[in-house]
Amino acid sequence: MSDYSETEMFSRIIAALDAADCPYERFEHEHVHHSADAAKMRGTKLEEAAKAIVLECGGSGRIVMGVVSGHRRLDLKKLKIMLGEKDLHLAHPDKVLAATGCTIGSVPPFGNLFTPAMPVYCDSDVFARDHIVFSAGSHHHSVRMLARDWERVVKPVVADIGKES
Repeated sequence: MSDYSETEMFSRIIAALDAADCPYERFEHEHVHHSADAAKMRGTKLEEAAKAIVLECGGSGRIVMGVVSGHRRLDLKKLKIMLGEKDLHLAHPDKVLAATGCTIGSVPPFGNLFTPAMPVYCDSDVFARDHIVFSAGSHHHSVRMLARDWERVVKPVVADIGKES
C-alpha cells in the first residue's frame, strides 16, 4: 500500500506546482465522487475537468494512468493499440489505493508524483481549453491551473485516446 495520506498527496501536488512556478487555484469543497458533481461544487466547467484513470496491463501487471476531459471517456481500445497491450483494464479499487494512496475519484493526474512513478497518457482534448481542474488527492480538494503548465510538470504522452461520453 502507498504511504501517502490525502493531505500528503495534496501537499506534494502543491509543492510540485510551486517548484515549477505554476499559478493555480485551490478549492476545498464537500465530498464528491463524479466529475459533474465536482464541477457544480467548484463552479467550473465539466469540460475543464481532467479525470485521472488508473489502468492495469493484464499481461505485465504494469500500472499506467489515462487522463481525459470530464465530458469524455477513455477509449481503452485506442490505448491498448498505442501501448501494444492485449489486456488493459481499469485497475481494481484496491490496486488503485495501493498504487496511489487515493480512492477512485480522488486520484490526481500526476502519475509522476507516485512511487513508483506511473506513465501518464493524456487525451489531446484536454488541451482544447486553457485550464484544467482536477481532484488533488482527496474528494475534498481540487486544483485549477493552466493545462500547458500541467503538461510541463507531468510530461504526459499526448494522443487521441478519448471518445465522447
